[in-house]
Amino acid sequence: MKHWLLIGLLGISLFTQAASVQIGCKRLQLVLDPELSPKIVEDKWGLGESGSQAPAILELRGCKGKLLDHLTLDVPLARLDTTLLRGAPLPTYLVSVDLTAAAGSYNGPLTFPVEVKNHHLQIAEATASDGHHESIYLAITGKATWKKFATRTTDDLLSVNSQSQGNSFVTFYRRYHPTRNGWVVRVNSESNLWESDGQFPEIKLFP
Repeated sequence: MKHWLLIGLLGISLFTQAASVQIGCKRLQLVLDPELSPKIVEDKWGLGESGSQAPAILELRGCKGKLLDHLTLDVPLARLDTTLLRGAPLPTYLVSVDLTAAAGSYNGPLTFPVEVKNHHLQIAEATASDGHHESIYLAITGKATWKKFATRTTDDLLSVNSQSQGNSFVTFYRRYHPTRNGWVVRVNSESNLWESDGQFPEIKLFP
């Protein structure tokens, strides 16, 4: 761990660049353990194993290649979607990490939008109707999934999640919508059980 921290402090990347996107003269890039080729990541995704102990790192580099900021992603297997999210107030890209474990129905890949704000990286937050803020996390588990939904001008993020409450389940339908002033989240819920081996819920259920 000290070795990886030293690499970050020195602005040196000894990992493999797995994906990158140009933002003006800056570059956002995902770097992985050199032993994890794109094919290995694809083959091991969702299996709960990677064969590596080195966490993936998301880097923001400046116009001359200097490391401006980074996010250590905790696990070795990660993906960067290089498609810009439409309608977001800042340059925003989806990053996924594989949190799959060998057993259990409440773990799996987790995706979150990362914003590039000046020289910094930050996980996007959404504001709810009551004014509270929540980080945007999109899980895929036995009882949760999500999808990107294109409107005329934006890319909304739709998340469905069933949670146990007493002897029954409640399913939450969240719509994360980007606006000029930031992301907003609207939530609808129903007393039922939804599982990810079924069809994705009807769009009208997402407020």
